[in-house]
Amino acid sequence: MSGQKPFPLQKLVLSALLLAFDVVFTRLLAINGTLVKLGFGFAAVALCAMLYGPAWTALVAALGDLVGALLFPTGAYFPGFTLTAALTGLLFGLCLYRRPVRWGNAFLAAFLNCLLVTLLLNTAMLVVFFDLSLPVLLSSRVPQFFIMTAAQTLVIRGLGASDALLRALRAKNPGDVEKKP
Repeated sequence: MSGQKPFPLQKLVLSALLLAFDVVFTRLLAINGTLVKLGFGFAAVALCAMLYGPAWTALVAALGDLVGALLFPTGAYFPGFTLTAALTGLLFGLCLYRRPVRWGNAFLAAFLNCLLVTLLLNTAMLVVFFDLSLPVLLSSRVPQFFIMTAAQTLVIRGLGASDALLRALRAKNPGDVEKKP
């Protein structure tokens, strides 16, 4: 065990809190239709990404989807959506971790997530899961893409610009987060 860093309890506790926020904002305080979802659970995942990076955030996002599906099911559980939740955490982590959250990387994180995960992968899974027409479903989900790309960009930028919030969280997690340049 020599040379190995102890696992910080604060990281686990804050991650559990962010996971809970993800579940509440995704499952309870969102517009959850069968084919379209509009919510702010991504904000907790984005904040986790800013603090802990891609791998940890992918795990937290996947667990958030799993816990949400178990506690508040909206249909049959499909592991493909847990995989895409993890991909969201990974993308956010790659775009936001140890970087100043400016408009460019806030937009990049939102755009990649909304395009690759929500519009393409989740739509493809809905087509397979419900045996739907891809062109029809894709065209019905395009407005969600534009709305959520704008919303995610604004919220991610707002979270990144909140120096007081990030400083307070960083103070609780020394060594986990590199200070902004």
